[in-house]
This record gives sequence, structure tokens and C-alpha cells, in this order.
Amino acid sequence: MISGKYSALSGAVAKEQAMDNIASNLANVSTSGFKKDRISFAAILRGAKQSNNAGGINFSRMRKIATDFSQGALQPTNRPLDVAIDGDGFFKVQKNNEIFYTRAGRLELDENGMVKTQDGSNVLGTTNEPLQLDISAGQDIVIADSGTISVNGKLAEGKIQAFAINDQAKLIKTGNSLYKLDKGGTSQPEQNYRVIQGSLETSNINMMEEMTSMITTQRSFEAANKVLESYSTLDAKWDELGSIS
Repeated sequence: MISGKYSALSGAVAKEQAMDNIASNLANVSTSGFKKDRISFAAILRGAKQSNNAGGINFSRMRKIATDFSQGALQPTNRPLDVAIDGDGFFKVQKNNEIFYTRAGRLELDENGMVKTQDGSNVLGTTNEPLQLDISAGQDIVIADSGTISVNGKLAEGKIQAFAINDQAKLIKTGNSLYKLDKGGTSQPEQNYRVIQGSLETSNINMMEEMTSMITTQRSFEAANKVLESYSTLDAKWDELGSIS
């Protein structure tokens, strides 16, 4: 009976973790460039151990949380400094001497013409140097599909470059749709992409899919809790039987 109680408890904990993950996804449904997370679970005991040690009762645990990097929809904004990557790759940015990667392309210019993201990170070009535009003569900015930038009809140095990651599992979320590369991860200029000016990439979250998953997970969580309550009732009855002399 003890094994069954712990099995129900592990199931409840697993569903609670899944609910937290779904809630995080839903909270970022309107966040530009956000990528949803998927949580997976595994059995603690398998094969002979499950049969011999736990009487065939299964125990679950969280195996890993993986990010789904599939592309979100492109939403037109008609803002010249909004850009979206159509295809693979990430923008490379620098903040506080650290390198990050993002798909969020709401860009801004500071007073010196430095191209920055909303959180103040410098956008890096093909040569890993911060992009800077000469805006002394105005700010008529045109960004081509290739990422090249023209200011008032004059081609600027550098371009908006997408960077490919050798292993996307090495990307670690750090907030604000930013990712940091873990050890072993490398980046190089991406070839298969287009830069779409006047658009932003929305999150890749499907609201209906997440809501359906939330309902299913909530029901499973409630079922596991009911099982735990049943075990508690059985324990109480067992104690009563044990006290009869």
C-alpha cells in the first residue's frame, strides 16, 4: 500500500510541474520571439525493478524541459526598426560584455546610432561587432531581406545577421526572450534566412493547445490527489483495526 501512495504522490508532483510549465507558456503568449517549453517525464523504476521492488506500481519523475524552437507567425507592425527572421537562426546581441541570442527583433537606435534591442543590448553584425548607423542626415532606414541596411539611400556598414547554433539544446533561457549558450555550444552566420522589415515574430504558442493541455493536466492532478485521499482513509481504517483488542 505504501508503494501505491508514493506512486500517486509522484504523479501529483509531476502534474503540478506540468501545470507550472503550461502557466509559463500561457503567460508569454504575447511575448515577441518567445519559444514554448515542453516537459517530459520518465519512470523511476523500470522492468524487473518495477515488478520486483514496487509490485508493478510505477513512479514518475520529470525527465527534462525542452524548448520548442519552431518559428512563430510573423506579425506586420509597419515600424521600420521592427525586424523578424524568416527561417533559421537567431539575432546575436551583447549586454554587459556577455553574448546572448534572441528571435525578438524590436530594435531601437540610441543617440549615437547604435542598434539596440528593447532591453539595451547591442545588436551584433556578421563580424561580431555592434551595429552602428550614421543617422546624422536623417533616419530613413530600409532593411533588405539579406539584412543589409540603407540609411537615406546610402548603404551602411555591417548588416543584420542571423546566427545558426550548432546544438540548440545548448541554449539556456535567461528571460526577456534571451538565450545564453552553454558549454559546447557554438554559433556561425546562418545562410538560410530572410530579414523581414516592419514585422515581429510572435510566440510559437498555440493558445487552444495549451488550454486543452491545462484542462487534461488539471484533471490528472485532481485524480492523483483523490487517490492520495483514499490511501489516507485506508490508513486511518487500518489504524482502527490495529487498535481493536
